[in-house]
Amino acid sequence: MEKWQNSDTFLLWVVIIIGVMILLVGTLISVFYISYRKVLRSKDEEIRLKMDYQRSLLQVSLEAQENERVRIAADLHDNIISTLTVIRLKTAIGSNQQELDHLLGTAIDESRRISHELSPPLYEEKPLENILLTILKSWKSFYHIDPDVDVRTDRPINKTIKLQLVRILQELLNNIHKHAQASQVNLKLRITDKFIVLLVIDNGIGFNSSTVKNGIGLQNIALRADNLNAKYKYKSSKEKGTRFIFFVKNGKNKISTSRR
Repeated sequence: MEKWQNSDTFLLWVVIIIGVMILLVGTLISVFYISYRKVLRSKDEEIRLKMDYQRSLLQVSLEAQENERVRIAADLHDNIISTLTVIRLKTAIGSNQQELDHLLGTAIDESRRISHELSPPLYEEKPLENILLTILKSWKSFYHIDPDVDVRTDRPINKTIKLQLVRILQELLNNIHKHAQASQVNLKLRITDKFIVLLVIDNGIGFNSSTVKNGIGLQNIALRADNLNAKYKYKSSKEKGTRFIFFVKNGKNKISTSRR
């Protein structure tokens, strides 16, 4: 008791206790500050990743637009302009009317196909299945096409979903035309109250999925699937053709994107 009653001893213990408290408070502040900095870094990293992702999507979108312009220009030059040139030459040498009518019909069909690709006819008003069948019809001169449509609902389809599915089918048909060397294309479409499933199969030469997964065509499809928060899968084998399936909820609910 005498030691505690000694003012120097008491003061020493007070100093020690205050020092320990200051040390504890300092430690807590340091821990809190470090944790706070980690949270900030984590949020900064999350923001950076989101910005990188958005830039990547923008880059893919710009590349897709540029490639679409190039493709349309090539279609105009290789199909319509060349056909019109042949018509002019044959008219000059006096070819028969039946041959000229056939060439004019070809030019008109090509013009209609390109027009539909740029802006699907009345896509907001017409049912999805009718639009897809119209698109397939414009390709019948190139392939034997076997459509199988199964509609089990009267529920209207969101116009964004409808347009993206139309664009995906157009992208697939263009890829088949340019690369697959196919003679047949099968399409299966199922529409219910909850889901829309689009399956496209060709009998072409196929491709190696691991080597072309970063191609513009597949990137365009991935971008559209991502915009819809949809699922898609594809399977392709050399000389065995390609199978592509697209799956989206028929409504406002979203699902995650899956690629393989």
